[in-house]
Amino acid sequence: MKVLDQRNLPEDRPSTMDESGRRVFVFPAAVSGFWRHARTVVEIFLIIFFLVLPWIKIGGHQALLLDIGNRRFSTFGLTFWAHDAPLIFFLLAFLAIGLAFITAVWGRVWCGWACPQTVFIDGVFRRLEYWIIGSHIQQRNLAKAPWNPGKFVKLSFLWSLFVIVSLVIAHSFLAYFVGADRLVEMTQHNPGENWTIFVVMAFTTAVILFDFGWFREQFCIIMCPYGRFQSVLMDDDSLTVSYDPVRGEPRRGSAGKGQKEGDCINCYKCIDVCPTGIDIRRGLQLECIGCTACIDICDEVMQKIDEPKGLIRYATGSSLKGIATKWLRPRVAIYSVLLVAVVGALLFSVSKREDIVVTVLRAKDNPYQVVSNGDEGEDVINHFKMHMKNQSFDDLKLRVALPADWLAKNVEIISQNKTVELEAGKNVTLHFFVKFPKEIMGSEGMKNITVDFINLKDNEILIEEDVKLVGPKSI
Repeated sequence: MKVLDQRNLPEDRPSTMDESGRRVFVFPAAVSGFWRHARTVVEIFLIIFFLVLPWIKIGGHQALLLDIGNRRFSTFGLTFWAHDAPLIFFLLAFLAIGLAFITAVWGRVWCGWACPQTVFIDGVFRRLEYWIIGSHIQQRNLAKAPWNPGKFVKLSFLWSLFVIVSLVIAHSFLAYFVGADRLVEMTQHNPGENWTIFVVMAFTTAVILFDFGWFREQFCIIMCPYGRFQSVLMDDDSLTVSYDPVRGEPRRGSAGKGQKEGDCINCYKCIDVCPTGIDIRRGLQLECIGCTACIDICDEVMQKIDEPKGLIRYATGSSLKGIATKWLRPRVAIYSVLLVAVVGALLFSVSKREDIVVTVLRAKDNPYQVVSNGDEGEDVINHFKMHMKNQSFDDLKLRVALPADWLAKNVEIISQNKTVELEAGKNVTLHFFVKFPKEIMGSEGMKNITVDFINLKDNEILIEEDVKLVGPKSI
């Protein structure tokens, strides 16, 4: 197994590949300091958030549910179906533009602080390695050592824990797509009863185990497209983890005759702690994930040699050149305008969206019919077609009724269905008739009434729909 040689990093290829393209393994050293403590707090919060979120319910529904199989989606109280494509588009656009905005202003803060790849590897998997195997030097030595009982026991125990953690992550991940309640129910039955979900879970566990346990930085360097977008999203005014060459150069041991050495003592500790094996002193690189490990270790070294901190720090390319940073610039302004527009469109669409949509249309036949009511005179009948759509996640049972004041005037609804059963995400089309005395038409030959749709669960009026009655003019 080849391991990284911090003092001889190649310049013509990624440091995690040798001249033949084979992998060079990185064993980053543990680091402490201000940024390490801050990232630990953030990682704990994000891990708990990821594991707990599927079990949180808002408005009776899972806080975040992406049930692709049943084409229903729930996002923090908002419920969507597949036909709500504009709303889903606005959500995805907000996430994409938001990430572009964050990158333009703060660089790769997502990669170093919030990406699940970084959070779980740094917050869980590497901590298990430090606990079971020891320091980065012990890990490196164990990797190079020939197989023996001690190495077998340590690695077996480590990878057993990796499997358990991967299973927990996979099940939590699966809960976002099948629902937490359904997931609990499925775990209590034979896997053969939910064969497809079981295969998906097993595959997801294997992918997580492979990626977080072994592949690691190779995913960021080889497969993740985000690092390649940064050249488009960032500029000299973006905040990044940067080395100050003005202060640091020439490094110790590289100063020419008559030159004064910079603050960099060439200790290579910044490379020693880097999880992707780069030399931050070479400037902004695709492999850098902005994890701040090099900042903490460099500050520690500066303290020991009585030099001010900040040789490696969060800085913009402009500030390192002695130019004032422009925080408000065209790309940031454009991203901001797009974010406001997308959020505005989303809020407008949500405000106009109704969970239950009722459309009442006049049926395609005679506008009205006049029927005899015996000695009491004549009644008029209007025929209507009603289309109902349930955009919520709850099954409903509704009763179509008239307000008491119209019932007192002998207006009644005639329908084959006394109640309407409307399943979640389904549509129903029904016909009904409104029968009323001819006398209520008045001289205009039409009258507006209100039809109530009552939720039988709580006997509350869910929707009020205006209906126009027509008939012969009464004198």
